Amino acid sequence: MKRVDVVALIAGLLMTGVATGSLWLAFTGSINWQLVRVVAPLALVFVGVLGLALSRNRS
Repeated sequence: MKRVDVVALIAGLLMTGVATGSLWLAFTGSINWQLVRVVAPLALVFVGVLGLALSRNRS
């Protein structure tokens, strides 16, 4: 089984979030910062746990 490049996966997920926020801002003109204040830390925790799970040695 091929190993997953964890750094590339984490960077890609974070940049996807930034791009999604940029598109939302471009199309709607505003970002609900109260929602971002809750969702951003939860997303970072999820991405961190995913990175830890994928970087585990499986041997």
